[in-house]
Amino acid sequence: MINRKIPAYFEKIDQAVVTVKNQEKTTNREALVMALERLNKKEILSSDHDQLADDSKKALQSLEEIDWPRLSFSDQRNILQLLVLKADREDKVPANLQLTPDGIGYLLGELIYQTANPSEQTSINDMVIGTGNLLWTIVESFSRHDLSPHDLIGIDNDEGQLDLASELAAALKEDPTLFFGDVVGLKKEEVAPADVVIGDLPIGYYPQEAPENFVTAFSEQDGQSYAHYLMIEKSLDLVRDDGWIYLIVPNDLLTGPRHESILKLFSQKAQLKAFLSLPAEYFQNQEQAKAFLVLRKKDALPKQEVLMGQYPSVKDQKALQEFLQDIQAWGKLK
Repeated sequence: MINRKIPAYFEKIDQAVVTVKNQEKTTNREALVMALERLNKKEILSSDHDQLADDSKKALQSLEEIDWPRLSFSDQRNILQLLVLKADREDKVPANLQLTPDGIGYLLGELIYQTANPSEQTSINDMVIGTGNLLWTIVESFSRHDLSPHDLIGIDNDEGQLDLASELAAALKEDPTLFFGDVVGLKKEEVAPADVVIGDLPIGYYPQEAPENFVTAFSEQDGQSYAHYLMIEKSLDLVRDDGWIYLIVPNDLLTGPRHESILKLFSQKAQLKAFLSLPAEYFQNQEQAKAFLVLRKKDALPKQEVLMGQYPSVKDQKALQEFLQDIQAWGKLK
């Protein structure tokens, strides 16, 4: 049953966002950050609060009427997700910066639960956290199994993304450790290895010279390296020796352009555990289809057979349940 407060609270926060955006001549995302700061009872993000227009102040003050703590985590997340989706649509945010859909997040959360055997002490590092929607979806998915991750970490090289992620986290009463910077160039000692590493990897060229000794780096005559290839390799530095890595990657990763460098990575540094194509209906253009890539470090045990497959349509609940049961059976192989 849908909580009737969701549309009412969404409308109230959205009205404040629109007012602030119009009065302060800012983006929808920036206005949303300011609204969330007020909702979270923090100082408004402005160099000088007195410089805000009176209408902006009134709109932000009106958010104090919302009884936010009374909402469930799921209801809070639904409202926040709708606000981000609207802001991104209005701001025409590039695809690489848009949030990961819940459908993908729930499937990934269940995959992690069935394979990594998480506990209350499990730490999770989202290596490209963005606004954090993928991470919060997984947290909610874990809660269905009465689990709450012990330590949450997020990395991103976009300050605006991290500002929004921080306020969304505060609204959800979560306290992740956030790092601003280029994850590929991050030194090993800067971030403690996590039990689980996740990431919805941006696709494209890496704008800088790839770090030395990266197997997935292209030679100078081959041109710029692929950012998502380098990130796949970097994930191995972010995970514990017995940990698991779950990345959202192009569906043609193992067969597409320059895939030889990924296969070389698997032969030298990583252990390919699973490659699962996501439901076809999630993607309007099949050239943009994605898959879950599951990795572990080379010497991690157990070394069961690689799991390959295609998630059936989520509309076919029987087939989907059978597929999830196959994953569960595979995850129990020791």
